[in-house]
Amino acid sequence: MSGTTAEEGKPVAASGTGRSTGRSAESDMEAMVVRLDDGGLLLVDTRSGSPFVPTAVDEANIIGVDGRALTADDLRPGNVVRVAGNGIMLESYPGQYPGIETIEVVSEGTAADAERYADLVAELSVTVDPAQPAAANLEYATDLARVTVALRDNGYTWTYEENGEPVQVIADAADPVQTDPANVPDAGIDQPVEGTVVFDRPVEALTVTRWSEQTLEQAASAAGSYQDIDVDSLPAETVTVSLEDEKARVDLDPGYRYALDATFAEGTVGYVFTTLR
Repeated sequence: MSGTTAEEGKPVAASGTGRSTGRSAESDMEAMVVRLDDGGLLLVDTRSGSPFVPTAVDEANIIGVDGRALTADDLRPGNVVRVAGNGIMLESYPGQYPGIETIEVVSEGTAADAERYADLVAELSVTVDPAQPAAANLEYATDLARVTVALRDNGYTWTYEENGEPVQVIADAADPVQTDPANVPDAGIDQPVEGTVVFDRPVEALTVTRWSEQTLEQAASAAGSYQDIDVDSLPAETVTVSLEDEKARVDLDPGYRYALDATFAEGTVGYVFTTLR
């Protein structure tokens, strides 16, 4: 999905549609379906004109104008839909609405009806820069909110094409255990949750490992600093992960440092985050 995500490393939840107005989304609203240039689904609140992305649309109950069950791929530009959910819109532009429960087509409309949003589509249909390594967000839900955390890379080897020639870029980074937790994105969980890591392109392979933050703190104290930790003395615990295209599901526990090593067609990227809080 194109557009500006949450500030890197900071979880946010429950803000208004559009540019973080501070209001909750209506739990039952009417919206028009549009498609971005890459085919991504975008809904536009017909009352406020604010765009938002149904980020968990595959989990929603989608109903056609004739009452039959639909999939997200069946939704067409110009469809007018009634959206019902928990009303929690993530703080980003466009808004992200992961808590949608039902999408019901109330009017078929036409593609011409969606042309009024052509400028909006052009604004949000930003082409991914092939020279930039894959980006990733961590998403999870609690009883009170759905949260997204923008992950930063932790070193990568990336190949892209420039003027018909392959160019490889290698960016080194400290080992995931050798960074002070204050400088690591914090998912901020206080209970076990299922997390979903969403990448901006398909992933071919992914491994996830973790270390106890308490163990890392003790090792840093003994070594004098986090950067002086003896990496080999702290074997990582492998975490089971379920990978599908651009998403990976992983169980998270509070108080751990997590490292992700992802393989793409263009190369490999490492990511790191903590669940210290």
